[in-house]
Amino acid sequence: MSRAELDGHALARRVDISAVQAQHGRADVEELAGHALAGDFVAAHVLPSWLPVLRPLLEGSTTNAGSPVGFPSGGSATPVKVAEARWLVDHGVQELDVVMNIGMIRSGELDGATRDLAAVLEAVDGRVPVKVIHEVGLLDLAQLRDAVGVAVRAGATSLKTGTGWQGVATTPEHVQVMREVGGPEREIKASGGVRSLAQVHDLLEAGATRFGINTAVAVRLVAEAGA
Repeated sequence: MSRAELDGHALARRVDISAVQAQHGRADVEELAGHALAGDFVAAHVLPSWLPVLRPLLEGSTTNAGSPVGFPSGGSATPVKVAEARWLVDHGVQELDVVMNIGMIRSGELDGATRDLAAVLEAVDGRVPVKVIHEVGLLDLAQLRDAVGVAVRAGATSLKTGTGWQGVATTPEHVQVMREVGGPEREIKASGGVRSLAQVHDLLEAGATRFGINTAVAVRLVAEAGA
């Protein structure tokens, strides 16, 4: 997509906004839904306990209600992740972001990380899209390659660079590595430190197809992109 083609609405349809910090409560979820509906963002994400509040607020819209699994560390026991994913699906989630076990990746325990992720994907069984969070700010490029390989072997069809909690911005190089290892068919969501339209275009050129952007920043960038 060229810079000229990426107007405000086209950008919004590639952007997830969220209220997933520990302090976010009911008022924040309601405000998030208002921004999501006004801007026609592709998805709005909240922590699992707030999904039953968010889902009705988005009913009938083109914005999906999303929520994370194993967030933000990825270190929950596999049965806990599986139960969380099933609970979210049962309560109407329309897409999931699951954090892979970063500690296992860094320890070189790739088979364990693969089994962990595969169990979650099997529990969801294709009922909703699942994006796999790699947390690029905690991985060197070799570890990132390993992590993407784990996601591919586990059956992931959508990859995400990070939670946005690590304070490390996603770079075009991160996305290029994920695209190279993950192949041309997988969605790649760039999330973490995206603050300008220039970054958006650079990440698109590197292979990103979707973005997770701070809500206030996302509203500003959509306005800057224009009609």
